[in-house]
Amino acid sequence: MELQVSSQEIVGFTRGKVILPCRYNAMPTKEVNIFWRYKDDRNVYNIVSGKADLADQDRQFRDRTRIFPEEWANGNFSLLLTDLKDSDSGSYSCFIPTVNFIHQVKLFVQEKPTPEPEVGPKSSSVSIRGQNLSPFLFLLLSPTLHFL
Repeated sequence: MELQVSSQEIVGFTRGKVILPCRYNAMPTKEVNIFWRYKDDRNVYNIVSGKADLADQDRQFRDRTRIFPEEWANGNFSLLLTDLKDSDSGSYSCFIPTVNFIHQVKLFVQEKPTPEPEVGPKSSSVSIRGQNLSPFLFLLLSPTLHFL
């Protein structure tokens, strides 16, 4: 059987979460084996005989991963990774050995950009109630004043 490889890039933000996609449609789901790896050898998540097996999960990923068994029938073996850290950046692979399939995901974790403060049109006005402004307007509007 020929090895099938696909790949894509994903961007996530520090302290955020991201879904690492893995889809393979022609897949029997009852006894499925899926192996998620980080940098080829670190165990992110194992699905063995259709069940999660986290016994050998790398401690970097403990309590930060989730899969979606309800989606397996649709060929979706994606992985949710939460509380992203800079050290999570790198190459992940979803390996399905029974069909010789590998999907590679390159994750880039970066700081979330801070939004620029919104600058809108400013309005400035002065209002004086009950005052007669005509002497002030006269002074403002006269081209030159001569004081003796």
